[in-house]
Amino acid sequence: TGQQDIGQGDYPYIANYTMNSGQGSHYPIFGTGNMARPNAYNQDITWEKTTTYNLGTDFGFWDQRLTGSIDWYFRKTTDLINVVNVPMGTNFSNRVISNIGDLKNTGVEVQLDWRAIRTKDFLWRLGYNMAYNNNKITKLSGGSDPNYYVSTGNIHVTTGAEGQAQKVGYAANSFYVYQQVYDQNGRPIEGCVVDRNGDGEITEGDRYLYKNIAAPVTMGLSSRLEYKNWDFGFTLRASIGNYVYNNFDQAKRLTSENAIWAQSAYLPNRPLTSLFWQSDHNTSKLTDLFVQNASFLKCDNITLGYSFNNLFVKGFSGRVYATASNVFTITKYDGIDPEVGSGIDNNLYPRPFSFIFGLNLNF
Repeated sequence: TGQQDIGQGDYPYIANYTMNSGQGSHYPIFGTGNMARPNAYNQDITWEKTTTYNLGTDFGFWDQRLTGSIDWYFRKTTDLINVVNVPMGTNFSNRVISNIGDLKNTGVEVQLDWRAIRTKDFLWRLGYNMAYNNNKITKLSGGSDPNYYVSTGNIHVTTGAEGQAQKVGYAANSFYVYQQVYDQNGRPIEGCVVDRNGDGEITEGDRYLYKNIAAPVTMGLSSRLEYKNWDFGFTLRASIGNYVYNNFDQAKRLTSENAIWAQSAYLPNRPLTSLFWQSDHNTSKLTDLFVQNASFLKCDNITLGYSFNNLFVKGFSGRVYATASNVFTITKYDGIDPEVGSGIDNNLYPRPFSFIFGLNLNF
């Protein structure tokens, strides 16, 4: 397999060039003055390789009123692809796409389908699924030091500061942050973090791996009721144990009380978590204060419909229905939406609530 989210272009494995354009980038000595700038590449990059073992069973009870399946899997991925820092002068950039190590995933998936009520006029069907997954990096190429890690994560704090890391023994894309210190009232103390290595100084060595973006448990529940010509259904979805770095709250620091209602600003409302947060040092930005539990329960859709046959004339049938999507979200996360694929909430467009009224006709 490949990796589409790395952001290194289409040809990271071959030497290629970018042509400069614009008068400010010309070097008018030979020809047109255009210059070809070499791009970073890695000719040794290979595909990620995955081996999966599955063990499962399907079952049905009570005349198939309750059916389901249980699957256990073990998945090992080698030659993980990521962008890593390289020594100065060894390539045409300080960061190059590379194969960095191995990862394993182990989990269980359960699927249940229950026909709770099944009569001539009434049918009630429930569907439930649950998945548990544990992922852990088992090998990193390029370092035998037990403290060796590969930094990653597009957290907008400052140049060269990344808030996630890959490290042996930890989940992929774990947050790599400082441990926030709080006062006796439970309020975070600005710029004050724990000296975890006990050397009397606050340095990069005091950062630690804390939580990760992947939810160990996900669940789904669907229900469909049919009574004569009426039907009603909904779908719920839950994610338990996923964490998000609230980059929006962190980026709105350096504010005062007056800035909350600064009418000259494009977005005058500011998050209260950033009030009076004046420090611009990484110890006030890359802390676990902004790594928040983003577990959620979502209602993806609700549908109500009515079907009809032989309306007005024989053979004329159809269905009228109404569907609401993205109905509600229950979460303790402070941001707009807890469902952030990258785990870094810095550029998320809110999912809209939508309502659809439909009519299907058959004749």
